[in-house]
Amino acid sequence: MVINPDLDVWVWVTCGVLLATLGARAWVVETGQGRLGRTPVQVKVLTGLVVLVVVALMGLLAMQGGILLVDSVINGTDPSEVYYGDDGGDDGGDDGGAAHDAGADAGADPAAPPAGAPAGGTPPPPG
Repeated sequence: MVINPDLDVWVWVTCGVLLATLGARAWVVETGQGRLGRTPVQVKVLTGLVVLVVVALMGLLAMQGGILLVDSVINGTDPSEVYYGDDGGDDGGDDGGAAHDAGADAGADPAAPPAGAPAGGTPPPPG
């Protein structure tokens, strides 16, 4: 399972749309007091829209780790082990690329001048 951080924005947007449609539906119901006895068409349309937004939100939440959460609750597993796998004893800390740099420079001569330095030793004084 891959959790895409870019889809988090869509989850929040969908939550906002859900709140807006619930508010609009509530406003239509409360202001339609004079039409008691039948349900206005606007309420039916907004109710259908709320249902669609809830289905979309549930789908997005399931894609963004909800299935992993439900599976970990039911089976008692650690979601980090399932998602990240066994790290082989690594503490998860960032070494700043030191391991990569050490591997890249392993064959370099420590006494050699740095790349781009003049080969003749010390440069002449300015003057």
